[in-house]
Amino acid sequence: MNLMFIVYSNAVDDEMAEIARRYAAGYTKFTGVHGEGCGEPHLGSHIWPGVNNCMMVAAEKEQEAEIAREVRELKEKFSDIGIRVFTVPLKKMT
Repeated sequence: MNLMFIVYSNAVDDEMAEIARRYAAGYTKFTGVHGEGCGEPHLGSHIWPGVNNCMMVAAEKEQEAEIAREVRELKEKFSDIGIRVFTVPLKKMT
């Protein structure tokens, strides 16, 4: 089992929640996250008004592959916004 940490523009929040609901038993979401990456900064200010959301999803290998596939498709559909996925092993879940 792995923990997927997905950082994305809040513009695709509904789509990300649907992906998580489709393949995982649940998720944890952090909203209004500020940051800078390869594109425009999302700092929640009048100069850089956008914000990101982050989602944590515990997923088995099969679920992880399906989530990753759908996130890639979402990135292709909305190529002008940032979406990043980081995956780390999940040792224990209670």
